[in-house]
Amino acid sequence: MRNKFLLLICIALFYSCSDDRERILLSENLNDYLQFHSNRIQDEVIACAGNDEQKTDLVYVYYYPISGSTEFQYYETNDVNVDPNNFSNYNLKKLPSNNVLGNKLSRFVRDENHEAWGIVTFLTNGKIHKSNPIRLKHKSTQTQYINNLTVENTTPISPKFSWNESNTMEDVIYFQAIVDENDNFISGTYTTERCFRYYDTSNVVLTINEQTPEDLNPSINYTMTVLGVSEDNWVNLYSEKKF
Repeated sequence: MRNKFLLLICIALFYSCSDDRERILLSENLNDYLQFHSNRIQDEVIACAGNDEQKTDLVYVYYYPISGSTEFQYYETNDVNVDPNNFSNYNLKKLPSNNVLGNKLSRFVRDENHEAWGIVTFLTNGKIHKSNPIRLKHKSTQTQYINNLTVENTTPISPKFSWNESNTMEDVIYFQAIVDENDNFISGTYTTERCFRYYDTSNVVLTINEQTPEDLNPSINYTMTVLGVSEDNWVNLYSEKKF
């Protein structure tokens, strides 16, 4: 009789755990999603967001999908008046996406009027990756598209790029990307200074290059793109120049 009683308890616990797991699996809440993958090591996603130059309600949520990553998802709050570090405030939002900058970066495309907080996630082997909260500010602080890049090209294979701070004066880091005339990705780096010499990493604080890029070819045209990003991961500045 005792063994039968224990068996019933075990069966009840089994179904209770199964129900909880099924509930979490079906949930579109970020906190539940993280709980479902709690057996994985948590890691980061490099991500930021900025609005389109012409249609400012169009927001691009950029992220770097590292090699081998899968299940790319975007979560968002209902509005900005919430705790951005409480992941229960975020729910899955299914958005179209595409690739940019030589297919090295991906971006979700959001076309909505209201501002919010967003988070990007994806999976790799044994890990769940989550970005820091991204403050969408396309109404209050629109991305500035300004061609303020200067290229010092006295040494063609090692040009120096410099630029001005955005008008918001809230830039904390700058992303630099170089692609060739066929949109092949060449290099992607981050600096806190408003300059970068190719390929001198003395002031580089982060890179998405998997190996050291090759020397530039003086007979090929390239495009340099710079994003000035604020502490809350909003793109204040977008600047682009061919060289």
